[in-house]
This record gives sequence, C-alpha cells and structure tokens, in this order.
Amino acid sequence: MKLGLRILATLLASAALCALIAPLGLRDELSLAPYLRDVRLLTPAALFLVATIPALLLIRSYGVFRRHAVIEVAIGALRSLLVVALAVALAEPTRVHEHARRTVVFAVDTSASITPASRERALEFVRRAALERGDSSVAMVRFARDARSVRVDARGHATLPPQTGRPVTETDIASAIRLSRALVAPGTLGRVVVLSDGLETVGDAVAEAARSRAMGSTVDTVLLADGIPNDVSVQNITLPDPIEIGAPFELVVRMHATRAAHVRLRIDQGTHRNALEPFRDVDLPAGDSDVRIRTVARVPGPVEYHVAIERDTPDDLPENDRVETVANVPGRPVVLIAEGVRGRDVYLARALAAAEFEVEQRSPRALPTTRAELQRFAFVVLSDASIDDVSAAQVDAIASWVREDGGAFLAAGGDRAFGLGRWQGSNLERLLPVRMDPERRRDQPTLALALVIDRSGSMQGAKLELAKEAARAAAGLLGSDDAIEVIGFDAAPERVVRMQSAGNRLSILRDIGRMAGNGGTMIFPALDLAYQDLSVTRARLKHVILLTDGQAPEDGIVELVQLMRADGMTVSTVGLGSDVNRALLARVAEMGGGRSYFTNDPTQVPRIFVRETATVSQSAVIEEPFVPRVRTAASFLRGIDFRDAPPLYGYVATRAKPSPAEVILESPHGEPILARWRVGEGWALAWTSDVKSRWAAEWVGWEGYSRFFAQLVREHLHRDDSVRLPMAVSLEGDDVRIVVDALDGQDRFLERLDSRVRIARADGTTTGLPVEELTLVPVAPGRYEARFPLDAYGSFLVQATHSREGHAFATSTATLQHSFPGEFARVEPDAARLDAIANSGGGTRLSLDATGRSFRGDGRSIRADQALFGWALGVALGILVLDVAVRRLAKERATA
Repeated sequence: MKLGLRILATLLASAALCALIAPLGLRDELSLAPYLRDVRLLTPAALFLVATIPALLLIRSYGVFRRHAVIEVAIGALRSLLVVALAVALAEPTRVHEHARRTVVFAVDTSASITPASRERALEFVRRAALERGDSSVAMVRFARDARSVRVDARGHATLPPQTGRPVTETDIASAIRLSRALVAPGTLGRVVVLSDGLETVGDAVAEAARSRAMGSTVDTVLLADGIPNDVSVQNITLPDPIEIGAPFELVVRMHATRAAHVRLRIDQGTHRNALEPFRDVDLPAGDSDVRIRTVARVPGPVEYHVAIERDTPDDLPENDRVETVANVPGRPVVLIAEGVRGRDVYLARALAAAEFEVEQRSPRALPTTRAELQRFAFVVLSDASIDDVSAAQVDAIASWVREDGGAFLAAGGDRAFGLGRWQGSNLERLLPVRMDPERRRDQPTLALALVIDRSGSMQGAKLELAKEAARAAAGLLGSDDAIEVIGFDAAPERVVRMQSAGNRLSILRDIGRMAGNGGTMIFPALDLAYQDLSVTRARLKHVILLTDGQAPEDGIVELVQLMRADGMTVSTVGLGSDVNRALLARVAEMGGGRSYFTNDPTQVPRIFVRETATVSQSAVIEEPFVPRVRTAASFLRGIDFRDAPPLYGYVATRAKPSPAEVILESPHGEPILARWRVGEGWALAWTSDVKSRWAAEWVGWEGYSRFFAQLVREHLHRDDSVRLPMAVSLEGDDVRIVVDALDGQDRFLERLDSRVRIARADGTTTGLPVEELTLVPVAPGRYEARFPLDAYGSFLVQATHSREGHAFATSTATLQHSFPGEFARVEPDAARLDAIANSGGGTRLSLDATGRSFRGDGRSIRADQALFGWALGVALGILVLDVAVRRLAKERATA
C-alpha cells in the first residue's frame, strides 16, 4: 500500500515537472536571456529529461545502505543536478557572437588574352595580400574556359600549372566567381577578388556577382593590362539577302582598330581573288568602322568569301586578321553530267541547256567525293562509265546524297555501263532500280567458253593477278546454261578449271585463284587443248579468249585456228604489253572470227574480258533497232508520242528489281529501258540505252530528245519546296548555340518534332568538327535548341531537317562565322566591365598596388554560433565525480 502511494506520488511529480517544462521544451529554440546573455538552447525538448528526477529519487529511497538524512539529501540533490546538467548539455546550448573574420578568394584570369607578365603581376598581388591577411583565410582560383582551385601556402605562394598546347581562348568570369564563393570557409565573411582584363566571352559575371553579394560574399575586381595592344582586326562580314546570280553586290566588312592605321585588305572568293575588288587599301580610325567591297557571284550554290589584312607595321594579334563567311546563292537548277567517253557528253548537255538548266560537265573521275560537294547540284548523270572510272567514295557520296539529301541520280548506258562495266554487286547496283545480271531469253544459245591464259614468267605478279580477276569477271557473266574452262599455259598447258557448268561458281572461282606457273610461252599446245575440250562439249556457241604478253613459236597456230573455225568455234585474242606478236594475234583473231585487243595497261585486262564475254554471249548487249514502249504511265512523258520517235539501236540488258521499282519504258523483249524508284528522300533512275550518237544516233537529232530528258530531269530533280523554319545560330565564346522556333501558318506551336542538324565547312568538309550531326532538344513549346563546342575556325553551313511521324516536312538553313576565338574579337582591356562586376557584387575595383585593401573592414560582421555542449557536459561530469565521492565517503562511514 505504501509503495503504491509512493509510485503515484512519483508519477504526479513527473507530470507536474513535464507541465512546467512544456512551455520551454516545446519551442524550436530557447533563449536564456536575460539570465545568460546571447545563450540559446537549440534543442530545448531535451529538458524533458528533468522529469525523470522523481523516479530517480524513488529508486534511491530503496538503496542498500541507509545513511544519515543529510547525506541522503546531498546525494539526492547531486543526482538531480546531474540530470539537469545532462538535460542542458543535450539541449545544445549555444552562445551567439559577432566577428569580422573573412575568407578572401583571389580569382586569377589565365586565358589567352592575359600575357605572362600580367600573370606574374597577379601572383605577386596575391603573395603580398596574403602576408597582410591577419586572422583571415586565403584561397585562390585560376580560370579561363572553366575554373579550378589552386593551393596557396602560408607565405602566399601559389604556382599556376605550365601552359601546354594552345592557350585557352575563352574567359568565363562567372564560373570563377561561383567556385570562389564555394571556397569561403563556413562562419566567415566572403570576399572574391577577380584579377582579369575584363574580356568576358562566356557567361554573365555581373549577374553572378549579384548572386554572390546576396549570398554574403562581396566581389572586388583588379584590372590586369599591359596597355592597349597595336591591333587591327576583321570582325565579321555582312551579306545582302537575297543575292542575285550575276548581279554585283557589296560585302560589308566590320573592322576594329585599337589605334588609327593604314591596312590593305585581300578579298578572296572561294579559291580565287575577288573579281571586282581583289584588294582594298583603307585608312582606319580607332574603333569600329565598316568597309564596303564590291563583288559578284556567277554560279549558284554556296560561295565562300575570305577577307584578310595585309599590313606593313607589326600586329600584336595576327590571329584576328582574317575572317570567312559563306553565302547561299540561288540560281537555275544545276545538272552534273559525268560522261565516260570523252567528248560524247555534248548531246545531253545541249538538250538540257536549251531547257534552261545550268549544266556542268566532268569526267567520272572528277565526280564529287562528299555529300556536301553534291549539295549544289539538282541532278547527276553518270553516262557510260565502268567501275574503274569511279571510286567507291564517289559512289558512296552519290548514294548518301540521294538517300539523305533528296538528290536525283541517273545512270545511262553504253558499252562500259551496267554489267559491261563490272558493276555487279557494287553499291551502284544497290542504288539503282535494276539488276545487272539479265535474264536469258529463250532464243539465246548456250555458250562454251575457254579462257586460255599465259602464265609464263613474264606474267607473274600483278599481271597474273589481274588475269585471274578477268577470268573471274568473265565467269560471273555466264549463266548456268553456259560452260567454262580455264587453261593456263607456259611451256606446257594445264586445265586450271576443267570444262563445267558456269553455275558451279564457287569451285570455279576457287580453282582460278590457284593458278600459278613459270617458264616459257607455248601457245599452240594450249589452243590445241582448248580445241579438244570444245570439240566434245555440247553448246550452240563455242568461243576461245587467248591472253598472252610475249612472243611464241608460230608453227601450226594459224592452221589450228582455221580448223577450229571450221568446226564452229570462234577465237579472240588479247595482247598485253609492247613485246607481243601483234601480227600473229591479229591474224588469229581474224581467222578465228573473233576480235583482237591490245593494251599496255594490265588493269584494262578485266574490262576487256568482260566486254568480250558479254559480246560473244549476247547476255548484256542487245544491238537491234527498236522503239521503246511505255509500260507505266508517268507525268513527265506528257506530250511525248513514242510512235513518232526514231528507233534506238541498242541497250544493255538488265532486270528490274521488285516493287517499288517502276519500269517506265521497256524494250520489245520486256527488258527495262527506263526504270526508277525512290531511295530515301531522293530518286535513282536507270536508262539502259545511251544518250549519245551510238545507240541513240537518231534520237539526238529528234525534236523530242530535248523535251524527253528535260521533263525527266525536271520531274525528279532535287527540290527544296519544304516549309522553312527560322533558325538562329550564335556563338557564346567558343560554343555554338542553335535555336529553332517552330510555328505553323496560324502561329501555333509545332510539337514532337524530330529535328536533326548537320554542320559542315563551307568547302563541304567536316575536318576538325567535333560533330557532323546532332539532335535539337525541345526546351519550351515550339522551341528547339542544341549546343556544342566548336574548336575549329572558318565558315560553316548549318542545315536542319525537321520530321514528324517519320516524314520530313520542314528545313532550316543558316551560316556561321567563327574565324578566330572570341577572346580576340576585342583586345582592349574592358575596365568598364570590371567596374560593373564590382558594383553588382558590392565591391570596388582595386589597384594592383592596393593589396591590403583585400582584407579591409567594410562594416560587415557575421553572427557565429559557439557550441557550449562541452561546458555543460563538463559540469555534468564534475557533478558525477562529486556524487561518486559523497557516496564513497558515506559508505566508508557506514561500515566503520
């Protein structure tokens, strides 16, 4: 009963204490003023620990030892004081005091516009200032394109890393202020001292200084300058819009001079001097001035202009003496014709010129090798050219231009085109709507072909390898109904490939690759072996191609060939080199009813074999008069009546590819004469007859010839009729920012666009560019942006294609001038900019001699919290020691 009353009394006492403490303990923090000035409890809820004192006293009343009442009271009081001291310690007592200690961070500009002498003066400024810091802290930052912290020792010495490579040509003062602010030690006043020439190229230091001031760190500035350099710069070139082809116009060249100067300007248009004004002597005043230069553009497409300064007196900064820009000159559509037979491209060129097209004529070897070079053309024609005339890079560029840029390409026939030009399996065949292995017609006889190839010592090496390539190419032209054998000979013949079906291509090609030999040259045994094999082979056509590069005994050869001819066999000869017996080979071909070929170039052998094989097999060339007939109606055939057309006299047989390939015109045998299909954004067409005075001998004089090809070109040429969206391209330092605002005709935002941007130099190359293509990212309704660093200089074309749901519907075009780093656009130190930064940051512009002012008082102070937890805990520990001592003493007295 008595224990229960005690527990109840204890609980009532604890509850009473909680009620008394609650007004204080439930606060966020508790000030102890006026009892203890400037002292606060940050966690007053810990005071509720005092409410445990009644429970401790209750437990103490049941202690083991019963002591004197005074001692018991003393021990109870000490225990209560110990709990109170622990509660105060856990409540985080803190004293608030004000002080003016500061952290000064020196931000030193190390960009390209700061001379080594100025850097040394900046380091000396930091060194002298650090010696006067007193109880303040010092830190240092170096900055150019970005900011990095630098260690400063106790004596103020700092070492900047050595300059390696090209100096950094950007200055971002804002990033330096931002990093400096982060280096300010907690509980101190912050001050940032910027040492720079004020030539800011990236960021907004004035706005960053204002943010720094709002966050408690002021910003001072120090001007680093070695005086005003002697410099004349070309800032930019402004072009009129639009530019009319053939009409003179003016370039406006913005110049800047730090002091009055006489200079000479050199003006280039592309790779040549500007025709109207190649040079201009000008007297420039100090400051900005405009110079107007007369020029004229005579060809459509991108035209690049270069303006450079030539001066007799020294120039402190030659980096900014040249500027480039590019102009897009509109004009008539340009058709490029690349003809494989020199001088035979005049017919199509005249026909298209009469239809108001600009025509440029080149050899196949001079075709462009990049997509950018093809941009100025609306249509490209490759006529009667073999695979030896065109490089793989040129074919790839054409294919990419057609697929990606909407170009139009026509391959025209001739005895060097399509299958005759060995284009089977090439990227050109993949681009065109026809296959180069034609179907065999029912009335076409089967062929047995014997290739008799010289493999003597003089043929070893490249000659023999090209002969093997020729044999492979000839085998590839044959159908499965044909038969082939390959006989290699030196002093004796050998069946390299035994007579077999040409359908066994893999084994035939493998056996050809194994051909090797050495020794003399004996033609008769080899021809005799071919005769024996052909005699027992069933075929309607039997033909021999003989290849040799040297002399051989003539005995019996002519008689053997006469016997072969009498048995229905034909013989053609190929003489390689200047030492062959031309008279013998010519006579063999004449007696054998074949053809003779002579060349000093081994690389021509494969082409000769292909031509001869195609000719004798009649599988690729169809030479017979015919009038093409319309299989599929097309709008560009409007007004052309082929019933009145003269005949064509031949074509290269091909096969149409499956849909979506369309055969527009066909031969009487149903083979394609004109076929087309869509390739990506553009068109690829095949005209299997020629466009000149062989198979089209009567067409070139027909009045419908010009109309037919003009309408064909106009129907398929590369058009730029898409919607135009404005695109802004600007430089922010050495970063390029691209912005497209996409609105439709009713000023509604265009959303969910897939916008891709291509960047190329004005000359079409991508040398030195970090990106060739990038994607615009939506940043707001109807606004798309991209940004990338451009560490290359010159003039650039920026072209964007905008697609929705996989379909391109809009384009954007802009030009960019980035002739030299933005660091060199203005070279005079910008003291006004430094003043603006200091004013915004609540500081002043200091002199290089005023090192001590970096640590001056400015009336500011900072309230700092000093934790008193240690003191409160020390009091608690002292009470604990006293409590232990009293209990020990009481215990000793009780046992005495």
